[in-house]
Amino acid sequence: MTTKLSTISKWLGATIASVVIIGASFLGFHAFNARAHANAELQSGAQSPQSDSTEQSGPQSGDAPQSAEPTPVDVPKPTPPPHLHRAGQIGAQATAQYYLELEAYAINMGDTEEYMRICDEGESCSAFDTDVHTLHADRIVTQPLSTKYLMTKQVWECTDRYDGTSGTCIMFDYSTVTGRAVRKDNTADNPQYSTIGLSNDETKSTRHYEGIMLLAYEGDTWVVKRVWSQRE
Repeated sequence: MTTKLSTISKWLGATIASVVIIGASFLGFHAFNARAHANAELQSGAQSPQSDSTEQSGPQSGDAPQSAEPTPVDVPKPTPPPHLHRAGQIGAQATAQYYLELEAYAINMGDTEEYMRICDEGESCSAFDTDVHTLHADRIVTQPLSTKYLMTKQVWECTDRYDGTSGTCIMFDYSTVTGRAVRKDNTADNPQYSTIGLSNDETKSTRHYEGIMLLAYEGDTWVVKRVWSQRE
């Protein structure tokens, strides 16, 4: 079965707020030609140098006093699932779930090593890796972002007509719960990100998404080639 996945409207990504981390889709799922448009929306009205410094210029409810050093989160690394390297649909589904967990872990801890092992979206993977390290150089994550794979809805063999990439596609539901991050230096310029957006929304919330992931089995390892999502 062949399907044109590039018609999915939104890319699966992660949104980092000045105070709140909003995990969009997880987890870091970046879709080629849709990426520029998606990031423009995520970053709209949120990247002015004044936005962070104004918002954090005084103590806020739930924030550490400015005289105190914020405590970074300590999140354990996700455990590889039993069927991670197994061929067939069961291995593809295990990898899809693991990928979501690894992207959230990377955002929380700044460690992208395992994520990069199974991310094969070309420049999107490298850009996310760079943005995560830039984020942790600029900010301290004080409350972790969490992502949960809820259910598999459909699995089929597919081809992306955009560039001919073929593999196994999985449609699934997942949710994200926002975390919190604070800047290390409010006087410094805001870094620019290509895969991570900034938001001034301070509300902790749970968001639900439908995602589609295209994976390919290479050697004895599943790798993620494409990810798309839309909010439900």
